[in-house]
Amino acid sequence: MAMDYERYILETLLDKYERSALARGKGGNRRIWLHFNQRTMPRYFDDTTARYKEEINGAALALERRGLIEIRWVKFEENNLIEKVALNTGRLDEAYARLKRRPRAEQFQELARLAGHYARGAAPWAQEFFHTVARRLEEGESQPYLNPADREHAEQLFMVIREISLLQEEIPRRVFSLRVLGNSKAFNNLAPTVARIVRDFHPDWGKDGGGKETALTAAEVNQVLAEVGVVDNPQHIFISGGLEFAVEGRTLRVGDFSPDLGLPAEMVDRLTVKNVAADYIITIENLTPFYRFVKTCRDQFLAIYLGGYHNAVRRRFLSKLREYLAGTGRAVPFYHWGDIDYGGFSIFVHLQKRCLPGLKPLYMDVPTLEQYRRFASPFTPAYGRRLRSLLEDPDYRLFHPVIQKMLQEGLRLEQECVEPLPSLYEPGERMF
Repeated sequence: MAMDYERYILETLLDKYERSALARGKGGNRRIWLHFNQRTMPRYFDDTTARYKEEINGAALALERRGLIEIRWVKFEENNLIEKVALNTGRLDEAYARLKRRPRAEQFQELARLAGHYARGAAPWAQEFFHTVARRLEEGESQPYLNPADREHAEQLFMVIREISLLQEEIPRRVFSLRVLGNSKAFNNLAPTVARIVRDFHPDWGKDGGGKETALTAAEVNQVLAEVGVVDNPQHIFISGGLEFAVEGRTLRVGDFSPDLGLPAEMVDRLTVKNVAADYIITIENLTPFYRFVKTCRDQFLAIYLGGYHNAVRRRFLSKLREYLAGTGRAVPFYHWGDIDYGGFSIFVHLQKRCLPGLKPLYMDVPTLEQYRRFASPFTPAYGRRLRSLLEDPDYRLFHPVIQKMLQEGLRLEQECVEPLPSLYEPGERMF
């Protein structure tokens, strides 16, 4: 198929114009040029045939006759070799009309108004997102969350952010997608972008520095979405040990269920803690270590499986435990056991800052890494740089010694490799 060189030249010039300061009312008398060279116009320099050069010259001359561009010829090669062409910014409307293309500024203004519309009634963190997007669009700046040329995608994204910000309880992803977008699978295409926005603007996530990294893994996307209540399936909080609680007048003892009890997330707000018969409370990052711990440990404990990052529902449950203990005056310590890696440290800090200020780590130290070194895994230089950044963050000072050891050895350790002690109070134990 023959290439439309008129369109190519004009599209390229308009693209350059829209990225320039000139489009934002700055730049003075600067001009927008397209230089002809091997990179921008390779066919123009094809030595095997003169056909392409003649077609391109003809296209440029046709645009110049319409007053849309100006041609600058190579010296002594007029009407033969083009050096560069300039956009006539005095006739932009005609250039856009010829391409049936909407000006970028017009697209930006429309999306800015749309962002303002969806900001109304949204939660504060979502309003901050909408106002940030609107401001950048009004100033003609590009931004990382949407393509201004794709209005439909942008509006779907805005709808999702507003509705997510208003969620009061967990909802399965497909149900949320159907309610908001009218299709049970439509949300999947938006999920990575939505997760980035939540990470960068939600006070229970992004304000911990989540915006330092642009990309999120699939697991991290799910973790971030769970933070605001969008989950793959209805969630349960798995607990084991000494806890009594009442729901709608009925009292349950967790110890009567072996090895654990799955507490529906929607029950958390309806329960009242009646008694905590435990010497300590421990949160555990992964499921296999959770079951290993509850079957091995002989202490009076209350163990809670987090399932990776704790979300708002799990934090509300932990807060109820903390508030009950504060009311009784009992000093029951909270501990967390997670992976000796970047994610494990991040989960601990997030939990400590958002819910449990006195939280202490368990089996996440240098002795544990050294004891189970034969099971540790190497990591990439990129991962090492990410890990090293935590040494500059005072929130991670508890882990600075083990992070330094990890960097020296080039190793990380998953908690599945660690055997929990039968009792945390036996002679020679490390943490107490």
